Amino acid sequence: MSNSKLPTEVELIYEVMPCIAMRTAQEPHAVQHPCTYFRKWGAYHSYDYDEKGPPHQPGIQQPSDYVGLAKLTPEVLSGCRKSPIFVVGINPNLTGYVASRKNSVYPLFDEYKQYAHYFRYRSTDKLQIPKDKFAAFGGTNDEVPPMLETDLNVPETDGRREIPLELQPVTYYHELQKLLDDMAAALGWNDHQLTVGEDISYGNMVACPSARWLTSPDAKYPGLEMSSEENAGIVNECFHSRKYFLRQLFQSLPKIIMVVGATTSKPFISALKGRFIEGNPKVSEGIDALMSRKHVLKYGELPDGTELTARVIFSRHITGDPIHFKATRAKVLAQLVEEAKAGTITLNANSGHLLRPKGACVFCPMLEIGKCDYENELVPITDHPVLTADSSSVQLFEEKKAQLELMNVEPPSDESYGAEVWKEDLTDYQTDDI
Repeated sequence: MSNSKLPTEVELIYEVMPCIAMRTAQEPHAVQHPCTYFRKWGAYHSYDYDEKGPPHQPGIQQPSDYVGLAKLTPEVLSGCRKSPIFVVGINPNLTGYVASRKNSVYPLFDEYKQYAHYFRYRSTDKLQIPKDKFAAFGGTNDEVPPMLETDLNVPETDGRREIPLELQPVTYYHELQKLLDDMAAALGWNDHQLTVGEDISYGNMVACPSARWLTSPDAKYPGLEMSSEENAGIVNECFHSRKYFLRQLFQSLPKIIMVVGATTSKPFISALKGRFIEGNPKVSEGIDALMSRKHVLKYGELPDGTELTARVIFSRHITGDPIHFKATRAKVLAQLVEEAKAGTITLNANSGHLLRPKGACVFCPMLEIGKCDYENELVPITDHPVLTADSSSVQLFEEKKAQLELMNVEPPSDESYGAEVWKEDLTDYQTDDI
């Protein structure tokens, strides 16, 4: 983990984007790093923006060029870094693994700012090539993931292979939007503008994608289970050593953390159990038991005595366990409404979005991907009244140092390294929907 003076939210872009490439290509000779496991999930059709630099407007649907089949890039948090609601999964989903979605396309950017822009503005959808165009490019051959081997035959014009792109709805993310809409309706927020990406961010405890967190053999995914050594190595590298998830969490400091699925709840509880001041969740508990009571996590205290906390809401897996999620969704919604009524999250009537939680952020302006729409709401956790991308590096480093001090007050328990804690829970994988 770097000790640079870059703000955490910016630093993570420069660390996470090249991480799997470094682990697979720059390790000592004859040493196979555990994270090479994710390469087993195959290569997928990829694109790059057709202009240099980050796009001038929000959104992931931009003029793009086909660049061929490529392994996938690790993912950072999607959405605003200071969204007051943070949804947590075990690792990023892989929509393109499903044969019916092999027209999915994934970003393969050369530029860090493009990568940052994509994840800042990704919301409820990913991207795909329209199926008729995909067929015209030769994509309807017999190859299926993870054994795609043939690039699309996209005509080249002036050195570019421009492709049409359309939004690919992702059920999981659209269900999050429905929760926001139903929460607003229950509260009478008729003029709200609540959206996934602005008021809900979503991230993962491990940064690299796969169609499943697979720790035991499954006939649907032959040969794609991770070994116990790979599991331990991945968790140690990504979660414990580099701390990508924890560093982002303590920069975001969301007011509500929604933990989705039993596969995620176990390592989340194990790593942060010393911080729970209400609820006392146990790793051994099922989701239904966890949903039966209130849980509150304490990030820490500021020098002035201010206590920073978050309500933790556990949920059945939204798409992997849809029947049980539907049966228990009302409990999730009730907890969101309860926190809004208690003032934990508050609607800004002027913007139509939720007020941002405590803590500074300079992600968008420092990376030059857009202006910060919430700059006037952000209150640093240090004693500086305001911090912006134009603030001195000394002041920004003080904010970063304060975040890391909060994070390091209660290190993850020894138990959180255990293979049993990071084992898939089959209740999360009742369907293949994503």
